[in-house]
Amino acid sequence: MPMRPTCTVQLLGGFRVEVDGHLVPTLAWRHRRGAELVQLLALAPGHRLHREEVIDRLWPGLSPGAGASNLRKATHYARRALGGKDAVVADGEQLVLWPAAELRVDAELAESSFRKALAAGTGLEASADLFGGELLPEGRYADWAESHRERLRQLRLEVLRAAGAWTQVLEVEPSDEEACRQLMRSHLEHSERRAAIRVFQRLREILRVDLGVAPEPATMAVFEEAIAGDSSQPPSAAEQAQALLARGLVSWSRRELDAAEGLAESARELALQQQLGRELGEASSLLGMVAFARGRWPDRFRQHFDEALELGAERAPFVLEAHVCLVQAFLTTADLEAVAAFAQRLLDHAIEAGSLPGEAAMSLLIGESQLFAGQLEEAREWLSRAAGLFEDLGGTSGRAFSLLRLAEVAGAQGRRSQASRQLNSALTLAHQSELASHLLPRIYAALIETAGSGERRRQVLADAERAVRPRESCGPCSIGLRVAAAVACSRNGDLARSRQWLADAERVAGMWQGTPWQAAVWEARAELRRAEGDEVQAGALLKEAAELFAERGRPLDEARCLAGIGQAVSVSESRPGPGRLRAPASEASAASPSPRR
Repeated sequence: MPMRPTCTVQLLGGFRVEVDGHLVPTLAWRHRRGAELVQLLALAPGHRLHREEVIDRLWPGLSPGAGASNLRKATHYARRALGGKDAVVADGEQLVLWPAAELRVDAELAESSFRKALAAGTGLEASADLFGGELLPEGRYADWAESHRERLRQLRLEVLRAAGAWTQVLEVEPSDEEACRQLMRSHLEHSERRAAIRVFQRLREILRVDLGVAPEPATMAVFEEAIAGDSSQPPSAAEQAQALLARGLVSWSRRELDAAEGLAESARELALQQQLGRELGEASSLLGMVAFARGRWPDRFRQHFDEALELGAERAPFVLEAHVCLVQAFLTTADLEAVAAFAQRLLDHAIEAGSLPGEAAMSLLIGESQLFAGQLEEAREWLSRAAGLFEDLGGTSGRAFSLLRLAEVAGAQGRRSQASRQLNSALTLAHQSELASHLLPRIYAALIETAGSGERRRQVLADAERAVRPRESCGPCSIGLRVAAAVACSRNGDLARSRQWLADAERVAGMWQGTPWQAAVWEARAELRRAEGDEVQAGALLKEAAELFAERGRPLDEARCLAGIGQAVSVSESRPGPGRLRAPASEASAASPSPRR
């Protein structure tokens, strides 16, 4: 009696298949449809699915006829790669992955092991070791795999928590405060006070970049214990300042503005005395947030700006960069002429004081206000000046911001090659910057918008999602990335992902009423409606977006939306048949970065 064939499917850490101990060569999977069919069936209960379900999951936007055609091709490619018709068998209306073989799927084995270990409360560490990596990392953005990926991720986290593997929990979920507390307590039990403080500092940095999210009170309590412990190792000035800032963020999250302001003032005074640049910047940022909430940010910024002029080139950037998010919010909420006048007054003061950091920062702000107002040549002059000053100062963050805005000017003027070069230079600088969590989302948004093809958009978006962790990037600074990603996914036919990005964009934009970000969300929603075939609704949404952009003084964005209305009308007159995806009427609006961020 012949032996049953064996087939091992690896989905964790990458896709590979062995048949009877022989690796199926990578070239055999050059047709993605065949590989995806095998992956989908390998993850399905009993390794079988109804034909209609396969089509709905792998090609949700196609008509029944087109979906059936894709399935026939995928089945052919899968059988050829695996060595015969027995590999994918039709059982009535169902497709089954190698029913006559001994089939082993690593993701299935890992999930089974996780559940058994959790139920028994034993063998947790051994079970965790079965996890060979992320599920199908090469297909990270395939909608059909997302629920499987998230289920395995959550099960793994449950196992790691049950095993007390707190360091590994934080590798998977850096913002997990329970893991942070447990790891801090472990360090304190071993008299490793500094290590406990470093764990807290890492968590606080992750939370802080989301514009002032504070650690939980229970986490703060463990940190206070670490700061107070071991009199032979009194806390350093930096640790004292960080404790004040952490308490200040807790007060901020509770909307206790007076307390937050007092703690931030104390931290700032200590940072000035001890020449702590990073803590000085964080204290200035918290004070700026309180002032913005009270409608007094220009006065607070002017105070900090004047003080920064006296600090010299080494410490002044910490103060000026601390306000980066609030400067951008100021640009979106204030009259652009008023912004330019405000920046010009501060620029004059900086020049009089001989402060190059102040001159560079205000040249950038004036250039941004001119860009948003549609004064492209004036914007280019001011932004070029800022870029040059930041380069002379060695100001990585400021130069990256300047190059980003220069790329947006170049794109608006039709100089796509120059825009691309400037964005790539900005990206290199951003990865080296203390402000990476603010810069990277903005730069990747512009790169997505400059991508000239669907494949290039997919690649840039994949790069962005690897580089920009949602929990470690600034929410307001990432609104442009969320919008650009939603638009790109709509144009590529990835409608489920477009809806996810759009929901994220709507959530963040809703926190900042009366800003151009809301108009950008309307524009992204229009692209989704267009991809769904509803040109009338797309045109109505673009009209709404154009009106909102006009109200906020954004003529370039208004013009783009108005041009899109014309495209919607022309496309609706030659709409494709029902159930068919089509390319957008024009890729013109994606050919250059937009200043809408």
